[in-house]
Amino acid sequence: MNYYNLADLISRINVAYKCNLISVKVLKNKLSINFVFLIYKIGLIRGFYILERENSILIFLKYKNKKPVILYIRIISKPSQRIYWTLNVLSKNYRKHSISHIYIISTSKGLITSNDAILYKNISGEFYVA
Repeated sequence: MNYYNLADLISRINVAYKCNLISVKVLKNKLSINFVFLIYKIGLIRGFYILERENSILIFLKYKNKKPVILYIRIISKPSQRIYWTLNVLSKNYRKHSISHIYIISTSKGLITSNDAILYKNISGEFYVA
């Protein structure tokens, strides 16, 4: 069930950026709160507000020079095809796409970026979002 909530969250963010919206409302669950907090920490959104009564999260999108900060988000690992990355694969992809790509990985320590996984060493996990 969590995968479908994450897929819904990502598709809503993609559509909101294409329509140049200021904010978007998504369903609230543990995975979506962690994901939204992570992209806020990275600096890809302006902020977010948890709406307890509506069981949702209001995400404030970020633009730079009237262009979206996030061009496109996509889910890589799917229920029918799980993709796991080791530290070696992470470091190879980091060298190739260090500036243009941010990968979000689900590990035993929670959701982290590929940069954090490389810094912590010995952390690998399921590859969620690029």
